[in-house]
Amino acid sequence: MLKKVVHSPYLNLFSGLVLLLTAGWETWDRLGEFSLAAHHGVLVFSIIQLLKVIPELLHGLQEIHESVEPCKE
Repeated sequence: MLKKVVHSPYLNLFSGLVLLLTAGWETWDRLGEFSLAAHHGVLVFSIIQLLKVIPELLHGLQEIHESVEPCKE
């Protein structure tokens, strides 16, 4: 049960978006300062999380598209 929740593409997408928004906001807010901080690492991690979800989303969209197409006989 826990393994199913942890590997959920919806959870990965949601957490990646939340991390991207919060770290992006922090990075944008401190754009004038030239220092390397934790929010830069969180920003990179969120981008990696979102990139991992893309193939699963494309596969799901492909399955939806195939199910909607009329059957050719």
